[in-house]
Amino acid sequence: MLTDTALEKFRVFVKRNIYRARYRVGSTWREAAINEVEIQSGGTVRAWLAINPGGAATVNRVELLDPNGATWAYQNVSISVTAQQSGILYWFDFTIKEEVA
Repeated sequence: MLTDTALEKFRVFVKRNIYRARYRVGSTWREAAINEVEIQSGGTVRAWLAINPGGAATVNRVELLDPNGATWAYQNVSISVTAQQSGILYWFDFTIKEEVA
């Protein structure tokens, strides 16, 4: 069994390695600002990012990257943004737990 200390260290590792984010419109990648990465009271690691395409667009993929530029997490999406919207707040949740079979 993993201890609470071990689980917390895994959470901190994930938090520290979420370095940047990007999203795709059509086939073009754009950088997204990471607003915050935090460990919530229940232990979930949540990464918030701002998607601001600067006009009407449909986002088809969102990714989190580590410091080396490797993709850590992704989600294929279909999010339409209108010209009147200033952007989208998007987040990834990571729940780290041990399950015993």
